[in-house]
Amino acid sequence: MWQWLIILFAFSLPVVGVATPNLVLTSGEYQPFISNQLVHQGVLAHIVKEAGKRQDMEIEIEFMLWQQAKEEAQTGKAHGTVGWGYTSKREKDFIYSAPIYTETVVFFHLKNRHFDWQSLASLNGLRVGISESYIEDAMLANFNQQGGDVVVRRYPNEVEKLRSLLTGDTDVIIGNQYVVMNTLRTVMPDDTRQHITFHPKPLRVTPLHVLLSRQHPDSARWVARLNRGINQLKNSGDYQRAWTAFRMGEFGVRALPSE
Repeated sequence: MWQWLIILFAFSLPVVGVATPNLVLTSGEYQPFISNQLVHQGVLAHIVKEAGKRQDMEIEIEFMLWQQAKEEAQTGKAHGTVGWGYTSKREKDFIYSAPIYTETVVFFHLKNRHFDWQSLASLNGLRVGISESYIEDAMLANFNQQGGDVVVRRYPNEVEKLRSLLTGDTDVIIGNQYVVMNTLRTVMPDDTRQHITFHPKPLRVTPLHVLLSRQHPDSARWVARLNRGINQLKNSGDYQRAWTAFRMGEFGVRALPSE
């Protein structure tokens, strides 16, 4: 009799489905696209979180310096990190998602400096400002190893890069066209904008991804689910609507709470 009672008890237990993954991703500040100061943490954070929700994945994004964001994910302290271009070196530590955004990167310089960007040889003899942990670091290092003559100076954020131009510490700086122009418009003094311009020829046009750490055995499965969520966003039109909302200013800086 007790055997039948055990069987009946087992059938009466609630069915437990597959646990919803709660992923913690890292990112650096990259206004106006992703930042803890923006509504919904910015359009890129919104897209990543909404893609996760389509696949029953709850995603949290924590902000820190870009180098730290990569290291936290690389060592497995976080599940992954948001907003990185592809390099073969990074692929050793991470699995890449489908693209979430494609950025255009250009050279900025003072208007009174003649700069004709044609190839990496155009940079010979120049001091070039870049952001820490960005693709350009390896690219310029390889160029110098092959006989190039570029002085590379690294900065933690766009403001410091722009200041380096104004103080004469760099001759040109590299940055996302939209990000640097947004920094000029919203952070730098008004008279700064009239002194700085950019070369119209892009240095690169690069898809950005979510990177999931290979330290976690489920990362390949999580990436596959996230990619399905991204496709669902695009097929439903919600991805395009998010970018329309971005262009209309709906992912701007959050209002500070009143005191």
